[in-house]
Amino acid sequence: MKVSLQWLGNYVKLDDLSVTQITDALPMLGLEVESVSTAGLGAMPHVVVGRILSFEKHPNADKLSVCQVDTGEAAARQIVCGAKNFKAGDCVPVALPGAVLPGGFEIKVSRLREVDSHGMMCSARELGLGENHEGLLILTERKLPVGSPINAHFPPPDTVIEIAVTANRGDALGHIGVARDLAAFFNRELKMPAPAVQPQGTEGGLVTVEVTSGTCPYYTAWSVRGVRVAPSPEWLRRDLEAVGLRAINNVVDVTNWVMLETGQPLHAFDAARIAGRALTIRNATAGEKITLLDGKAVALEEDDCVIADAEKPLVIAGVMGGADCGVGADTADVVLESAWFAPGTVRKTSRRISVSTDSSQRFARDADPAGVDFAARRAIELILKTAGGCVCAPARVTGAPPRGARTIEISGEFVRTRCGCALEDATVSDVFRRLGFDVDTQRTPWRVTVPSFRADVERPIDLVEEFVRIHGTNDIKAAAVAAPTQPVADAPVSAFTRRANALLSGQGFAECWNYTLTDGRTVARFHGADMAKALALANPLTSDQGHVRPSLLPGLLNALRLNLAGHNQPRRLFETGRVFRPNHEGALRELVAVAFAILSEPVAPSWKKREPADFFYAKKLALDVAALAGVVPQRLVFKPDGPPPGEAPFWQNGHAGMAKDRAGMAEIACGLVDAKIAQEWDVRNTLVAGEILLSLDNFANTPKRARFQEWSPFPPVTKDIALIVDATLPAADALDKVRGAATKAADKEFALESVTCFDVYTGTGLPEGKKSLAFSITYRAPDRTLTDDAVNKAFEKTIALLEKTPGYQTRR
Repeated sequence: MKVSLQWLGNYVKLDDLSVTQITDALPMLGLEVESVSTAGLGAMPHVVVGRILSFEKHPNADKLSVCQVDTGEAAARQIVCGAKNFKAGDCVPVALPGAVLPGGFEIKVSRLREVDSHGMMCSARELGLGENHEGLLILTERKLPVGSPINAHFPPPDTVIEIAVTANRGDALGHIGVARDLAAFFNRELKMPAPAVQPQGTEGGLVTVEVTSGTCPYYTAWSVRGVRVAPSPEWLRRDLEAVGLRAINNVVDVTNWVMLETGQPLHAFDAARIAGRALTIRNATAGEKITLLDGKAVALEEDDCVIADAEKPLVIAGVMGGADCGVGADTADVVLESAWFAPGTVRKTSRRISVSTDSSQRFARDADPAGVDFAARRAIELILKTAGGCVCAPARVTGAPPRGARTIEISGEFVRTRCGCALEDATVSDVFRRLGFDVDTQRTPWRVTVPSFRADVERPIDLVEEFVRIHGTNDIKAAAVAAPTQPVADAPVSAFTRRANALLSGQGFAECWNYTLTDGRTVARFHGADMAKALALANPLTSDQGHVRPSLLPGLLNALRLNLAGHNQPRRLFETGRVFRPNHEGALRELVAVAFAILSEPVAPSWKKREPADFFYAKKLALDVAALAGVVPQRLVFKPDGPPPGEAPFWQNGHAGMAKDRAGMAEIACGLVDAKIAQEWDVRNTLVAGEILLSLDNFANTPKRARFQEWSPFPPVTKDIALIVDATLPAADALDKVRGAATKAADKEFALESVTCFDVYTGTGLPEGKKSLAFSITYRAPDRTLTDDAVNKAFEKTIALLEKTPGYQTRR
């Protein structure tokens, strides 16, 4: 929010304080200063008031005029001008040669299209007096002496401070709220306006009011007849433009000015545009439409609250008015709305339709209900002053303020204990009174009454915070914070993530961090429309971050593309994080995920060629990561991965696989990314990737502590076996069968140490549609050297078990 120091001076004396003192105080009050700027007319030597004596068309340019201008000198000055909004006799600001305008633009004698120009006539924007640049700044009505310095007729420049207001400080979204804090901090009087509005009639008003929506517990409507809509007076335009608002007309500008003064949004209706002379505050009908003041057409939903006439909605409550009910040049009668709308509904509607306004910002932060009547009376007073008219009837009031003052019990000792320093009771109670709180110190404990504009002050500790905010921390002595803690075990998920990071970093990977939100089109493309629907956010902030992510891999591809575009060397990237998938019942599951991506070939030439990464490297890496979470690799059997119907292929056909354990605790997908997908991400290299998804149930129990296991000093014995199986059978399935048979054959006599596949053969000597897989089976005993008889017996039993398995045949 932007606040004007000149404007603040209406409520608290600040002219004896420097800007630095004020900007140093605001952060101590919880109002962070974001920027400081200047608005208005700065020091302008050599800029004077001039009168246009005559003008004629430029002989060499259709859009220029050659003017004779009196600047109070002996002879008139010839000035070439491109504006069209003046006439002979008009007074305008004239920058003489040597003047320096805002932005460092120096005025010199120049020659424009073969005609000399001895100065420049200025617009408001060229002088820093606003944004109007459509023509010259006409000063005729002010009757200023010709040749007098322009600075003599304008107030000194204003200092504008932009502050960041936290969500719980809705009271600071108005100049009075900021002035109240500054007055309390510097111990100065707060001067509050006291509007006096007296209705001049007893008729029922210009409209009737009915409230049927629970979003609006308090609504008031004031009727003003006979207004004259015109440009706003200079003081009003100056204040609005200083804080970044554009002046529209005297009635609308008053509502905006009072909102910026009090923090209470208002809306002015043209009474003639209210069909049926009736206002109804109701929930919208699904599918109802309204065109807003900015021209945006919005489809309404049943949860939205609107102010409607007898035919249509006119305003989205608390957000923005419609294009068909505003005050215009022909308006004669005005209905002024001042109301309180529920913050949650306003916030939800504003986000859903992607329309954020000064009004919605204030209602969403719980505007003061007690300020509804005050702001209305203040606006009526200023409308009568700037636009004339009369209040023809008492206000139409429906409901009552939903929140009032609250009383909190506290003692001076409570404040002293929490602050840890000696404080007089009078000092504490004085700070509360300076903040506008009523303090009854005749009771023990004290009774502090907090006005409704401070909805954030609810507990005794909140009052302590308010005291420290105003009193400062100089009296609070620095001391060590005693916070003894009990050592606890690291969270299993954090421990796993740390180990996975260490493993992948040791393999030469660089870590990435991406948002957990992603684009819905990417989700639908690779995971289907049903999953995209399940992962969609109800109120996304942006269209490209409207879904929670089901995978880390698209984010890694984005990182690869970014690094490649920057001519970096992103050979290996990885990320750890959370992803979301719907379960069979449609509820979302949060999963721990680890993903990696590898460019098989280096981007830049290298003196040494290394073996490129492939599916088997990705599989080994994925299993190593999963093992860190206690997942037993033998329980995961990889199968060729292919997209379900309706989903785009992410993996290269025949070069990728997926594995799931039976309990649904772990899922792995890895292999080569489809070449077309890689090219869409501007990756022209072979791309290998993998992703491990782990259920949080993996980390529910404390992991078993690793214990030392003695190794056998005796030699192993290795036996080879070749099996003929279907050519389509994955080698991992066959390896699992061999491991099971060998384990059963060894029984408890000795241990099966390992089973590895070392050869795959297809071709001559094998039946059509078959292949040969060769495995090495290694046995070892912990207490003896194995004999040939014992090993051969176990090996023969292994062969027998395998030959009983359908589809398996030993190759002798």
